Amino acid sequence: MRETWIVGIGNPLRGDDGVGWAVTEALADSANDSIQTVCVHQLLPELLDSIHAAKRVIFVDARANGEPGRVMVTSIQPTTDGPASSHQLHPAVLLAMGVELYGRMPAATLVTITGQDFGFKEQLSPSVQQAISEAVCQIEEIMQAKEPVL
Repeated sequence: MRETWIVGIGNPLRGDDGVGWAVTEALADSANDSIQTVCVHQLLPELLDSIHAAKRVIFVDARANGEPGRVMVTSIQPTTDGPASSHQLHPAVLLAMGVELYGRMPAATLVTITGQDFGFKEQLSPSVQQAISEAVCQIEEIMQAKEPVL
C-alpha cells in the first residue's frame, strides 16, 4: 500500500492549468516507495479504487481567481456539497463517494496555485513556474506530518 497519493489535476496544453501536473512530476522525480503520483485531466470516481487505502491523498490543481503564483493549502473533508458532474468533480465530493463505497477515505489536502494564463499553450506563466518549488515544499511538509484517516 502506498502511504501517500499525489494527484495532479489539469490540462498541460492549457497554460497554467497544467501546474498540477508540473508539481506532481517534480515530486515524482524524488518520490520514494511510500509515494504514488498520478496526473489526470479531471477527477473521476475510478480514482477511488487506487486512493481509498492510502494514509493521505494530496490533490494539486490550478486556481483561476487570485494573485498569480499564490500557493494555497486547504484540508478537505468529504462532502456532497460541491460540483459533481462528468466535467467537474470536486475532491471533497470524490472523498464523500469513497466514504460511501469503502467506509473510509484517507486524510486529504488540496494544494492550489493561482494561474494567470489558461490559453492554448504548453508553457506555464513565469509567476506560476516560480510557485512550483513553494508548492513542492508545502507538500513535503504535509507528507511529514502525521494525519488521521477520515
